[in-house]
Amino acid sequence: MATLVVGLGLTACSVDTSGLEDAANDLEEQIEGIEESADSLNKEIEETANSGASLTYQCPVDCDNGPVYDEPGPCVKCGEEMVIL
Repeated sequence: MATLVVGLGLTACSVDTSGLEDAANDLEEQIEGIEESADSLNKEIEETANSGASLTYQCPVDCDNGPVYDEPGPCVKCGEEMVIL
């Protein structure tokens, strides 16, 4: 009986992931910036609310031709969430 041995020729290779690491670091920095902006906006909203001034809201796509509202919520025409002016 004969025995047959087959070599598969597998080779190890490495993948350069430095570009992915750089992209991940950039995304982390962007997320930190967004979180800082959100914190700043939340603080500004809180200060405005505590000052007695009223906030006004408007549809972000201006489909209602510019009316402003005293309370947040969805636009009655398009359903987009109102934004603070």
